[in-house]
Amino acid sequence: MLYWIRTLYPGYHAPGLKLSLADCLRVTHNVLLSHGKAVQVLRARNKGDACLVGAAPVGGVMIPASDTAEDIEAARCDMFSVKSDSLWNISWYMDPLVLGDYPEQGRRGYGKDAPAVNPGDMDTICQPLDFYGVNVYKGDCVAHNPSGTSGRLNPREGVSLTHMDWEVTPEALYWGPRFLYERYSLPVVVTENGMANCDWVHLDGKVHDPQRIDYLHRYIAQLGKAVHDGVPVIGYFVWSIMDNFEWACGYSRRFGLIYVDYQSKERILKDSAHWYKEVIDTDGGIIQDV
Repeated sequence: MLYWIRTLYPGYHAPGLKLSLADCLRVTHNVLLSHGKAVQVLRARNKGDACLVGAAPVGGVMIPASDTAEDIEAARCDMFSVKSDSLWNISWYMDPLVLGDYPEQGRRGYGKDAPAVNPGDMDTICQPLDFYGVNVYKGDCVAHNPSGTSGRLNPREGVSLTHMDWEVTPEALYWGPRFLYERYSLPVVVTENGMANCDWVHLDGKVHDPQRIDYLHRYIAQLGKAVHDGVPVIGYFVWSIMDNFEWACGYSRRFGLIYVDYQSKERILKDSAHWYKEVIDTDGGIIQDV
């Protein structure tokens, strides 16, 4: 096995336990410790063999409202901020893994709920990583706010939505990897990117999903722009190869490049599957700047 991501969405879905913030933060600390120990085992067991290990924490991606330095900095700061009443962020999980400590903003915000850090914990947690795995479906738009409060502009009028009611924001696949690389200096793997669409089998027996093709085209073009600007992107995965049981919404949302009839189990390649094959065959040559 060449690539390893040891945990995804820790504690987010089933079995649906509800804990206090302090308990959640203590669990998080133990998950980070387990990560460090798992990396140590993987390295020890793969001596002499190629073994690339990364992490894929899940948090929001921010995009600046404009290309001004003020908006870019506001989006960057917001992307790595830690809200005192929420666990939904990036830096509380990733800073210890790469930078060796929890972010100070989080320590202050969580206060007495912050977990105890024993001597040697951060040495265990902070193991060398080979890449950063990031799931990107959408981004929140942020503008500089002179008052210092949040400058998020979501929801925005007129922005297209997927079947998940998520905004279509291709720029997220530029700014997300860029901000992550600037902070953590790790190559980036886009571990998930795609959209839920209201797909059905047409009278010709095929599944036509031009919205998904357009979505993927726009997002991949932005990822190419990030690569052009110096972000080392070493992998990209469409979510998903086929329609499946989604943890958040069961069989009610279809993300796949392949249509699944859940009664007969028949599989039908959607138009997007044929299009994506051409993307791969041409090494992205059919992707145009948008």
